[in-house]
Amino acid sequence: MLHRIVSRSVVVLAATAFLASCEDNTTGTPLTPPPASTAVYVSEVAPADGYTIEQTTIKLPDGITDTTVFVVSPDPVFEVKYPDGAAGEGQVVTFNLNLPGLLAQTKDTADAAGLVSPGQWVVASVCPNPAPEPPAEPVFCRPTQSVIATPITGNAAVATVDAVFPPIVPEP
Repeated sequence: MLHRIVSRSVVVLAATAFLASCEDNTTGTPLTPPPASTAVYVSEVAPADGYTIEQTTIKLPDGITDTTVFVVSPDPVFEVKYPDGAAGEGQVVTFNLNLPGLLAQTKDTADAAGLVSPGQWVVASVCPNPAPEPPAEPVFCRPTQSVIATPITGNAAVATVDAVFPPIVPEP
């Protein structure tokens, strides 16, 4: 019998709390607005003339050995913006590659203009330009390589290059 009294009391208290929460608040204290979104949009700032692949020599971390590599020129740059269009100053963006390669940095913080960059981008093995004519040995390379810029919250962006060397120069 005691459990019936307690059960009914609990139901009555729950119903009273529910009805109180449904009270009209149009004349009372205004509700606090939700916080502004921290989600950002990242987009590539594509160079006017596109990317090219350059052959260069860099020093390895041991400081002694030089090695020849292929780098993307110019360095990729991304723009970070809030949904209202304001620059995403202070937003952290991480960088990843779709194929083996190297980036000068894997993380950057957006500056006052909302710009971030992974710095120098060393690409994986590039495709010969022009491709060898058959019956030459088949060339196994991936001409399209990408760097992905991902913010902590929001939409990512991708910069893509056609990794052929020497670069294809468009006719004027």
